[in-house]
Amino acid sequence: MTTIVDLATRWAKEKPDQPAYTYVDHRADSRTTLTWGQVDARARATAAAIREQAEPGDRVAILAPQGLDYLVALLGSCYARTIAVPLFPPDLPGHRARLDSALADSSPVCALTTAAALDGLGLPVIAVDQLDPADWQLEPIDPDDLAYLQYTSGSTGSPAGVMVSHHNLVANVSQLIDAFAFRPGRSMTVSWLPLFHDMGLILGFGVPILHGDQSAFTDPVAFLMRPARWFSLDDGSLDVYTAGPDFAYDYCVQRIPDAARADLDLSRFKAFLNGAEPVRPATITAFANAFSPCGLAPATHVPAYGLAEAVVFVTSALIDIPPTITPFDRHALTTGVLRPADARTTGAQGPADGPATELVSCGPPRGQTLVIADPAGAPLPPGRIGEICIAGPNVTRGYWSDPARTAETFGATLTDGTGPWLRTGDLGALYDGELYLTGRLKDLIIIDGRNHHPQDIEATIHQTHPTLRPGRVAAFSIPSTSTERLIVVVEHTTPDDPTDTIRAAVKRHHDLRVHEVLLTRPGTIHRTTSGKLARHPTRTWYLETH
Repeated sequence: MTTIVDLATRWAKEKPDQPAYTYVDHRADSRTTLTWGQVDARARATAAAIREQAEPGDRVAILAPQGLDYLVALLGSCYARTIAVPLFPPDLPGHRARLDSALADSSPVCALTTAAALDGLGLPVIAVDQLDPADWQLEPIDPDDLAYLQYTSGSTGSPAGVMVSHHNLVANVSQLIDAFAFRPGRSMTVSWLPLFHDMGLILGFGVPILHGDQSAFTDPVAFLMRPARWFSLDDGSLDVYTAGPDFAYDYCVQRIPDAARADLDLSRFKAFLNGAEPVRPATITAFANAFSPCGLAPATHVPAYGLAEAVVFVTSALIDIPPTITPFDRHALTTGVLRPADARTTGAQGPADGPATELVSCGPPRGQTLVIADPAGAPLPPGRIGEICIAGPNVTRGYWSDPARTAETFGATLTDGTGPWLRTGDLGALYDGELYLTGRLKDLIIIDGRNHHPQDIEATIHQTHPTLRPGRVAAFSIPSTSTERLIVVVEHTTPDDPTDTIRAAVKRHHDLRVHEVLLTRPGTIHRTTSGKLARHPTRTWYLETH
């Protein structure tokens, strides 16, 4: 079996002068590229420096800022046969607690960073941008050895280190490339996603290394300041593949004015993978309408599903057809069944005016097996909602230093005797052979014996009150003496009070009484480091303060 070290050294020999990784620094107005020969040379120098302080199997924390040095640090750790811990500098606003938790859990022996970010790390430090060339001789690597620990974003609890082996990494990159219909030698990836996040790491680092292709990336802040930069990262000659969470596509629609769109050419983009959080039908429609004049083809929007415990990628829609959006009967959903809505109820104004919920297909599994199971562990037939369970070469080894949680999450045996399965904690159903996500198991709202998915309620609120931006509303339930009570937290900045409108909309479309609509300041609703809505921490905050 092949490792990324085998791949990197191969391309250094076969195409040493070909571009590998390009970092676009908008603050310095620069575009810097490393060739495959330079990548290999710098990884060897980093490996030699690491092994002066660490032994094979030791953890080394990557605390470098976004840039080429980050990728060199990760690959150098793999060359040294240590276990990388991709994190971020201590000065990343709002995430010091998560950093401290990950460092305490992984116990790294040293940190890899840059000369400009040496202060405040509290560990022996290697500045990877200051190393002299070194004649590092490669050592045999078992593909089952750990390559890195991917700390989860903590949307439902404390971050946990997912143990990713070399074999897991190469397997998942291969699955993603097959799903992308990525053409080696004629394609590249572009990204603004943080490299410490699983999607950013695989897109920017993993995909190019499989066939010796190239990627170009920038900093998340550069994207947030001017989102059109996302679409100008490519070199203008290759097919382009990229990915982002749902909120990023909505952000582009809202923040890129018509005048700026006139200068964009998206005709070379072959896939905009949309994952990491629920894909909203409204986002797909708005993005297509806004950027079709720029050459965007409808089929390039690719809804997908994945999670860190499977490296990152599990399913995606086909890239040669537009996304499949299906209206399902809302009342059937509350009983755990996907049943197409009666066409008479959807009407010209869409499912929001009838008892239907639109869900986006995330496509079939890619190179892995997926089943839906009920709470007792029994496999469910198509159309029934249950927990998504996965098996395949990309399913990782478990959680670092947490054997009990590893056994519970990665060692499930179903009632038909099959296993082990990875229990994802996500709810969904297979319909016409494709996966439809309905929510998180821990986020599920159960009131009067009926199941309600919070993102469905949140979507109703957004449609009813369009001044509320996606991600600024969180719905969850709290216990009471009789049944659960529905709470809606709204980050609200306008003078009007949307409380009555929200209550009426939720009652009309979901037959639910909202116990409280809490209007609060921006920043109250918790989010992960990737910007994903974190309902469980928001619920904890509410219970502690109200």
